[in-house]
Amino acid sequence: MRLHRSALFDLLRRRAAVPAAAALLALALPPGCATEDPSGAAEDDLTNVANTEVKRQSIGNCWVYATVGWVESLHLSQNGAKLNLSESYISYWHWYEEIAGGSAGAGAVEFLDKGQIATGGFFGVAGELMLRYGLVDEGTFIPEEAEAQRSERQSQALAAINASLKTGALADTAKRKDRALVRAELDKAWQLKPEVVAMLDTTFGKSVSSNLLKAGKTLPAGMRHPRDMTVGWVTESGKKRMVTLAEAIGTASSSFDFTRRSGKYAWTESFYPSTKTGTARRTFLKRTQEALHLKLPVIMTWFVDFNAMGADKTFRAPPATPGRQGGHMTVIEDYEVTDVPGFGTLKAGVEVTDPKALAAALDPKAKISFFRIKNSWGGDLAPQGAADDFKGFHDLFMDYLNGPIKECTGSEPNKCATTRDAQGLRAMVVPPAAFRTGN
Repeated sequence: MRLHRSALFDLLRRRAAVPAAAALLALALPPGCATEDPSGAAEDDLTNVANTEVKRQSIGNCWVYATVGWVESLHLSQNGAKLNLSESYISYWHWYEEIAGGSAGAGAVEFLDKGQIATGGFFGVAGELMLRYGLVDEGTFIPEEAEAQRSERQSQALAAINASLKTGALADTAKRKDRALVRAELDKAWQLKPEVVAMLDTTFGKSVSSNLLKAGKTLPAGMRHPRDMTVGWVTESGKKRMVTLAEAIGTASSSFDFTRRSGKYAWTESFYPSTKTGTARRTFLKRTQEALHLKLPVIMTWFVDFNAMGADKTFRAPPATPGRQGGHMTVIEDYEVTDVPGFGTLKAGVEVTDPKALAAALDPKAKISFFRIKNSWGGDLAPQGAADDFKGFHDLFMDYLNGPIKECTGSEPNKCATTRDAQGLRAMVVPPAAFRTGN
């Protein structure tokens, strides 16, 4: 049953002041984004969702890759034009706020972790950074990586700025209040070209005296603001109305909680029920299916144990013994469902256009076999049985997503001395019922 393509989210580190559900999630998953051991959009999915190319993260910022991929997918579906937006640009501002605090009176979206950069985050945090600083084309921010699948600059910049925080210009915590100095150190760490530094200076000021939360700024070429990007539509009073990316991101629920978003057309993060009995899980998954049938790029947050990953790029079941673990965030491309009343199995990779079949797939008796996700671990292999177009995609079976998975809870050097049972699927970022995209 072929669906959508978009990527992105991982896990996370967050201050104490988070909503209860998010706090539980942060406790349940190790901080940071799971990255695979170092080493084109397809057509005809069950629901045929538009998507951009697979990339390979080099640091723990899969949540940035997932959210940027979500934006690119919505834009492609609505406007028919591919974007290649910079994940590095969002990470630059994430680090800036960790060190110097929020800009123009806004609260910081994140804080340093024991004096070093915390690379993890949330969908809502990425969205907030987009509202504050906009989005930039990959080739505008780091021209050398305009067509690169993997950003080597991100890992280089992370090492450089952490060195500055530990023993360099930013080691003195008092100097971190000097916003111009923080900017200068970040510009150096990211090896930004003079013209890129000048663009940031002109738009935000050398000491980031302004941001884009208030309308009115004229942005330079290569920079976009969510208010100016159309990513969907709704029907209001019988008329079609365009929806902007800013509306899809929504507003923060408070001045210190940026993870939960609100707004009439805001996408929201919903947590997978922990109970295995009753209908709660099936109802949750039905909402995801409905969005995918509309060709919308649902974001999935899940728990990775690499001992469960087969050579065929599938996660079929919890591993017998725990391996390297971490939280992760990606975009769902497609799914396969069995026991569909009147239709049997609707297979991943086979486009379904019959409205009756799609409606039957939502029946309580129907069982999802697996979700196919667009990952941010590079595009080397496709899942078993999938076309080469799906290099960089992974199949996550419900047996794995439901768990239980042994999550290691101890400390180094023997983290798995103690474990607890955990489910693989943690949350989905889904649209409001009225949201549509495309024609």
